[in-house]
Amino acid sequence: MSQGEKKQVAVRILIRQKAELEREATENGVSRSEYIRSILADRHRPEQLEQTIGRKDNRIAELEQQLAERSRVEEKIEDLPEKIRGEMSYSECRQRMLDNASPMERLKWRITGVPVEESNKE
Repeated sequence: MSQGEKKQVAVRILIRQKAELEREATENGVSRSEYIRSILADRHRPEQLEQTIGRKDNRIAELEQQLAERSRVEEKIEDLPEKIRGEMSYSECRQRMLDNASPMERLKWRITGVPVEESNKE
């Protein structure tokens, strides 16, 4: 049987169901037979839509996760200039230590070196 061939099928349904089908077919501007064929053709559509929705939900969750990660990275980037400004360079730390040191510490540091890393933790 080719795709365009039609075969008649007899089905017994309740009078109320027949009236509903006729009313719906009229509302859609098609014959009752054409309306029933369209219902049969679309019978798997809900499952297909559910699968599509499931894939899209998964993609949305993936994009939300990427967006959250991007927001975390952007916050770190925004905080970076302030963090950089808050840290002193090696020369600045060394000079600060020397400025605040007693003469005895300065003499000791001429031999051992200025302990710059300790002052940077303040």
